[in-house]
Amino acid sequence: MNAQSIYADLQSDDNKKLWAYAQELAEFRRKSEKVKNTNIDLTDKDGLRDTVMEHLFDQSAKGNAQASDKLAKLAGLTEDTADIVIESVNFAEAVWELEG
Repeated sequence: MNAQSIYADLQSDDNKKLWAYAQELAEFRRKSEKVKNTNIDLTDKDGLRDTVMEHLFDQSAKGNAQASDKLAKLAGLTEDTADIVIESVNFAEAVWELEG
């Protein structure tokens, strides 16, 4: 259907037709918002990072736990578990406490 025929059809005073066109247009807009840009420049690290973060955020919002975990790690929201904690222990006192 071309623009001229759609315009002619809309000029009728039928609210059912207007509502049907409005629903169809809303559906097209909803679908077009979901279409992602497939022209990704892999050499643009900042742009790629933003694209990945957006994707992970979308997936996380949908309840994807793995995406949430990756997003938290990439955003630096998780604590670093590789830190070494050094505590000094006095074994002489530890033995004395056991004997005494």
